[in-house]
Amino acid sequence: MAFENFNDFMTMCYMAPIGEIRCHGSYVWVAYGLALIIIVANIIAPIMRNKQIKQTIRRKIRREKVKNESKT
Repeated sequence: MAFENFNDFMTMCYMAPIGEIRCHGSYVWVAYGLALIIIVANIIAPIMRNKQIKQTIRRKIRREKVKNESKT
């Protein structure tokens, strides 16, 4: 489907065979936006979780170190 200008591309309007104008750009751009948000979330979530796990491990190591030092 070729568009005559940028506005036609964004709204994705076209003339249907029965003579009426149909626009479905809002559905398309919302779908692209949601897909982008989900992809970015799937990239960022494991990175953030990894940082949390490393912080938890560091805290446990510090706690164990203090606990062992207090025993001696």
